[in-house]
Amino acid sequence: MAERNTAEELDDVYEIKYSTDAMTGGADKRMYLYYQLADSIKKADSVDIIVSFLMESGVKMLLGELDDALKRGAKIRILTGNYLGITQPSALYLIKHKLGDQVDLRFYNEKNRSFHPKSYMFHYKDYSELYIGSSNISRSALTSGIEWNYRFSNKTDPINYEKFYNTFVDLFENHSIVIDDEELKKYSKNWHRPAVSKDLDRYDLKDDKETSNQIPLFEPRGAQIEALCALENTRAEGARRALVQAATGVGKTYLAAFDSKNYERVLFVAHREEILKQAAESFKNVRDSDDYGFFNGDSKCTEKSVIFASVATLGRVEYLNENYFAPDYFTYVVIDDERVIIRTKLEKPSKIKGLALI
Repeated sequence: MAERNTAEELDDVYEIKYSTDAMTGGADKRMYLYYQLADSIKKADSVDIIVSFLMESGVKMLLGELDDALKRGAKIRILTGNYLGITQPSALYLIKHKLGDQVDLRFYNEKNRSFHPKSYMFHYKDYSELYIGSSNISRSALTSGIEWNYRFSNKTDPINYEKFYNTFVDLFENHSIVIDDEELKKYSKNWHRPAVSKDLDRYDLKDDKETSNQIPLFEPRGAQIEALCALENTRAEGARRALVQAATGVGKTYLAAFDSKNYERVLFVAHREEILKQAAESFKNVRDSDDYGFFNGDSKCTEKSVIFASVATLGRVEYLNENYFAPDYFTYVVIDDERVIIRTKLEKPSKIKGLALI
């Protein structure tokens, strides 16, 4: 499955026209930390964030503003913790995938010392301001969760601002480790979802339902994000084919749909009609298009951008030829099961990208 784009929906629900230095969350949307942070990011020349953990739900909310900031040349540094595994690998992969190496992303790296800061610093042309309080980066903490946060600037309280900022610089430069691809792979491999993370996810889901009544916009979540990053890196290294093996519930069909979005002509092959119909619904949700058809016992569609084919039909000699599909017709092929193996002219063109789902 996939989930809605929460930040865009929240903006649609409520357009903030209120500024405050004290944010307490709750039912009053004017008290949401998210709105104040989003406004600060839009104006900042550089951004420094230090939080004890990052959740996918919160990262998704801030991605748009952070991406815009990078595009106008802003510098962004993020220091987070890895203690107890509360920081979700998907949140880190999301930052790396969407924002790239332009963001200096690091783990706090002192094993024998707790790490619980929550602060957001924004530097402008003439001054800097600092938010400090209780909110880590999760949807509930940025919106309706009961969180106390306070904002002040280096003009109103220069002494304490310098204390906080200098401490951040010391921690970032002298007590951290860069989250590069290898570090992220290691963290993800060893990560086990802690019980407290389940509670935080539940809070985020409850907040999502309370603050949104919009039509879902489907986007990757959880392990799908990690897999998409791995697929992108694999292709960057020159590979044309990939195998995705994942547990039930990860949403492999949605993953394939997300991965296919940049390809014009897609073939999805499975051995059961039920799977083809379910896949068609998933691809329709993700690609937001009705331009798809079926190639099976009842239909022989050949002119749609996405075709869902039964292996029993497509594998027959009378259909698997250029009268139906040119060898280079498809640019992306998905095979749903290791039992579905088709060796044809469709495999020969070097431009075809392939993905097998197990």
